Amino acid sequence: MTGPWWRSSVFYQIYPRSFLDTNGDGIGDLPGIVSKLDYLAELGVNALWVSPFFTSPMADFGYDISDYRGVDPIFGTMEDARRLIAEAHKRQIKIIFDLVLNHTSDEHPWFVEARSSRDNPKHDWFIWKGRTDALTGKRLPKPNNWVCQFEFKSAWWPNEATDEWYLGTFTRHQPEVDWRNPELRQAMYDVMRFWLDEGVDGFRLDVVNWYVKDAQFRSNPFSFKANPDIFQRHIYDRNQRETHEICAEMRRLAESYPGDRLLTGEIFSQDPAIAASYQGNGSDELHLAFNMEPLYLGWQPKRLARAIREWYRLVPAEGWPNLAFSNHDQPRHATRFAPRGFGGLLARAVPDRHKKERLQIAAMMLLASRGTPFIYYGEEIGMENAPIPRKELVDPTGITFWPLPLGRDGERTPMQWNGKPHAGFTGAGAKPWLRLHPDWPSVNVEAAMRDGDSLWHWYRKLIALRKAEPALSRGSLEFVAEGERGVIAWLRRDEKTVACLMNLSGRHRTVRLDSAVPATGAAATVLLGNRRDAGASVPVERVPLAPYEALLVTLPV
Repeated sequence: MTGPWWRSSVFYQIYPRSFLDTNGDGIGDLPGIVSKLDYLAELGVNALWVSPFFTSPMADFGYDISDYRGVDPIFGTMEDARRLIAEAHKRQIKIIFDLVLNHTSDEHPWFVEARSSRDNPKHDWFIWKGRTDALTGKRLPKPNNWVCQFEFKSAWWPNEATDEWYLGTFTRHQPEVDWRNPELRQAMYDVMRFWLDEGVDGFRLDVVNWYVKDAQFRSNPFSFKANPDIFQRHIYDRNQRETHEICAEMRRLAESYPGDRLLTGEIFSQDPAIAASYQGNGSDELHLAFNMEPLYLGWQPKRLARAIREWYRLVPAEGWPNLAFSNHDQPRHATRFAPRGFGGLLARAVPDRHKKERLQIAAMMLLASRGTPFIYYGEEIGMENAPIPRKELVDPTGITFWPLPLGRDGERTPMQWNGKPHAGFTGAGAKPWLRLHPDWPSVNVEAAMRDGDSLWHWYRKLIALRKAEPALSRGSLEFVAEGERGVIAWLRRDEKTVACLMNLSGRHRTVRLDSAVPATGAAATVLLGNRRDAGASVPVERVPLAPYEALLVTLPV
C-alpha cells in the first residue's frame, strides 16, 4: 500500500502490567512482551501500542510519571526497552509508546522543585493559584469548580510551602503542567526526541485535549451528564485553541524524523467532532485521533453504524480514521456487547448463547472498516471484564465510586495464556496483581489456537484478508445498510469490491446488493463467513443472512 505504514497497519494495545510476568512478582514486564512478539506476529498484527512503563510511584498505575526517560524497575530496565524496540523491528512490527504529557507525578523532580518555592525556576512549569489574599491575609476560595476526575472532588490541591493551590484533574498525585510555559513545552519535546532517537515509531498521546486550560480559569457550566463528564460541560478546562498549536508543533517534530513517525492522540470526549478537529486539516496536527464514542456503545446496530458513518464524515479529507471498541479505560466490548443489564456491566439477564457470533461480527466491523484498527490485548480470545471484589480494587476510580461500576480494574486483568495456574500469566507460586476472570480455564490463547473454529483464528483470518485485499486496507467505504432491522453492511472499493455484511439480530435478514453489480443474476464469492465456507457463491440481488451471521464477499466486476 502506498502512503505511511500506519494507514495499513493493525495495532495491538498492550497494558504491560497484565500481559506476561517473567520474574515471578505477579506484574507483567517488558521481557514478557518481548517473549510474545512471535505470538503477535503469528496473529498478524504489525504494530504495537505499549501503555506506560516509565518510572512511576503507580498512584495511577503508570499514568503518573516521575521519570520520562526511565523504565520502572517493576517492568524491567532501559536495556529491556531498547530490546523491545529492536526485536519488534526484527519482526517487521512497528511500536509506539504511550506518553502522558498533560501531567507528571507529584514525585517527578520537576514538581518537587516547583513546589518548594515560588522563586524556583521550575515553579511556573505547573499551574498554580494563590490561597491567601495578599492585602487582607484572608484565605481565598478555590479558584473554580473544576473537578478531579478520579477523586470526585475539587481539582485544586494545597501546597503549604508556597501557600498556593496546584491543579490536578486526575488525582492529587498528578499535577498538571503549564503548556503555556515555553521552557516546559521544550522539555516535553525533548522527552519525545529522546524516545524517537531510541527508535520508537511514534506515540500514543494521553488526553491531548486537556493540555491547555482557560487563561481566566473560569468555572465550567453545569451538565446533566454524569459519566464521564461528572456533571460539567468542560469548555474551560479542555479543548482550548492553543492545544491545536501544540499538536502542530508536535507534528513538525515527528516529521523531522525519518520513517513516518506516528502521533495518535487520545481525545477524551464523546463528541467525534472534537476528536476530528485534532487532525487539523489532515496534514498539520495529529496523524490519528481516537474517537471515544464507540467505546461507550453496547450492542446497538443503529447507533454503531451511525457512530462509524459520522466519524468518517468528520475526519478531514487529507486525514485518516481509526477505530477501537476496547481499551484500558473502558469496559471490554465482549462485556458491553453481551446481553446484560446496566450498560452491559451487571449480571447476565439472559443466557449468552451468541457470544461467539457477536464477537465475530464485532471483529469484522473493526477489521473490515476504513481506517486503522486497534485491538486491545485479549480481545482476540474474547476476554471479558472480570468482577473484582471491593477489597481487591486498586484503581483509584473504582475505589472512589464504589459500588458504581465505573472502575477500570475489570478491563485490566491478566492475559489468559493457557490452562495452567494463573492462566500462564505468572508463576504458580506468585500472586497476580489483579485476579483473573474466572473463565480462564476455558478462555485462553492455548485453547483458542488448538480450536480451528475459535475467535482467535477468526481474527487471524480477518487480519490476513485485510493485508491481502487492497479494498479492505485502503479502499473507499459506502454504507448499504445502517442498522435497519439489525443489519450493518458496507462496500469497500478499490481494484475490486468487497461487501461486508453483518446481521446483528437474532432473526433471518436479507441484504440487497444488486445496485452494486452491473448484471442481474450475478453471484458473489465468499471470502470469509462464520456460517459459510470460503469460495461459496451467494446471490447478489438478495443476500440471505442467518441470525448473527458475518460475511465478507467479493462482488463480480
